Amino acid sequence: MAIKRRTIFVIGAATAALAAGTTVVQASLTDNMYPTGNYFHACLDGEMGDGFCQTDNKTLTVYREDSLTAAEKSTVSRAVRDYYGPTDLVVQIKSSGVYRGDSETDVIYKSKRLPRGKIGITWCDDAVTAKKCDQHFIVFNKDHTGIGSVNKSDACHETGHAVGLTHGPDASPRLGLYDDRLGCMSYNDVYRLGANNKENINATY
Repeated sequence: MAIKRRTIFVIGAATAALAAGTTVVQASLTDNMYPTGNYFHACLDGEMGDGFCQTDNKTLTVYREDSLTAAEKSTVSRAVRDYYGPTDLVVQIKSSGVYRGDSETDVIYKSKRLPRGKIGITWCDDAVTAKKCDQHFIVFNKDHTGIGSVNKSDACHETGHAVGLTHGPDASPRLGLYDDRLGCMSYNDVYRLGANNKENINATY
């Protein structure tokens, strides 16, 4: 049912745009912006490991907690600015985080020990609609043994989830986990956002 409603909305939006004489741009490869035909849970307040949603508006405020090293903070800010700054999102790096109220920081980055081999986890902490989230948390693995420090590809990947981008198998049509056409949303260390991801972000925000 959710898939049908989404399909009707997209067609309706396209029809309205065409009637207004504007151009409709759709992702050329696949739809990997939540919700997709293969990843469409309702957006809910979650805990670590629960699902992600879309962020609630085009202004993307981010805060890096002190559990991250200075180098990791720098890596995160460079990744967000370099990869998401050129999209329709308006990136703002904040010196403090807001965790309650109507103007919560959109993405909070932190570090803690995660299961071995896990680099990062993203989830919605404060859902505001069935599709939008006011605040996502991103946790990177504090125990870097055998993993290495957080790099720009890791930061790009987890931030992608915080704005709604999925892995390849959750896209519609499905792609592989290691399909580099999804840029940093693949399971390879790809140091770019990727054209398909940009198109999905710009069409959404």
